[in-house]
Amino acid sequence: MFTTSFTLLLGIVGLVQGHAGHKHVRKRQDAPELSELLAGNGRFQAKIQAENPTLLSDLTAEGQAPPFMFLGCSDSRVSEGTIFDAAPGTLFTERNIANQFSQTDSNSNTVVSYAVAELGVKHIIVMGHYGCGGVAAAIASPPAAPVDAANGAVQSWIAPIRTLFETSTRPEIVTLRESIAGRTDVEEPEPEEPGFRALVEENIKVSVAAIAATSVIQNHYASLAGLSAEEKRAEGGPPEAVFIHGWVYDIENGQIQDLNISVGPPGVAIPPAPFSAVKQAAEGVEPAAEPAVEATVEPLQNSADSESPATICKNKCISKRRLQGSY
Repeated sequence: MFTTSFTLLLGIVGLVQGHAGHKHVRKRQDAPELSELLAGNGRFQAKIQAENPTLLSDLTAEGQAPPFMFLGCSDSRVSEGTIFDAAPGTLFTERNIANQFSQTDSNSNTVVSYAVAELGVKHIIVMGHYGCGGVAAAIASPPAAPVDAANGAVQSWIAPIRTLFETSTRPEIVTLRESIAGRTDVEEPEPEEPGFRALVEENIKVSVAAIAATSVIQNHYASLAGLSAEEKRAEGGPPEAVFIHGWVYDIENGQIQDLNISVGPPGVAIPPAPFSAVKQAAEGVEPAAEPAVEATVEPLQNSADSESPATICKNKCISKRRLQGSY
């Protein structure tokens, strides 16, 4: 018993000494990339303090009421806050590889549900981007077996886009597909490849159509259609109409274009997007009917004369409480 315990004690001492001899492994390492984040946060705070010093405290006190929900790609080059130069409280965001929406993805469904039912967003923006790595990977040959866990996860996620590439009838995609038919060594296409750009656009359309088909959106549209004249005149107003838009971003020049596939409640004029239209958007969701001239999409950047996100939130919260009889 004593011999066993003594042997065990010697083993523990040796292990501790062994770790002590490898202190260089724990030596502090410089990480300048982290310092850049610190500097960036400092610039952000300074800008807020100079331009709108009460914005963050107002949003904290009143909560958020963003007019937009944004579904975009996880790509680090497609940061929605930067691209739109939008203030905090403007965009309620969901991002994943290749800006996909699926009825089986509980994360995306939860974001849409909360955005519509709780936050009262007016617009859902699905924005993909040319040069998307997820879409490119769906065109390239899949990795050879055995596939590691990381590659397996990516391949599973982009499988719907690969199916879209294999079945689309859009001419640019058909041309690309036929040019690589039978090959097992297909590499990711260059960003300017027409079929690649077309697949990016078609993938956006799929997500727009999928969101429009959710029970959350369909029930919301049904509730709008079923409102009586008295309910529409009720204090605080009726529930907001929600419009779903499909846009594409060019990572090379920062330009955003509209795919002209916006969806809205039946009988409600769809506001025109303020961005120029993509020349070719031939397949997928039917283009929206010509909207009323007076309807416009709200600007993403707050001007000096517009209401701040905090003010919009406060008004919405008050209206909601009045409708519920609790204010």
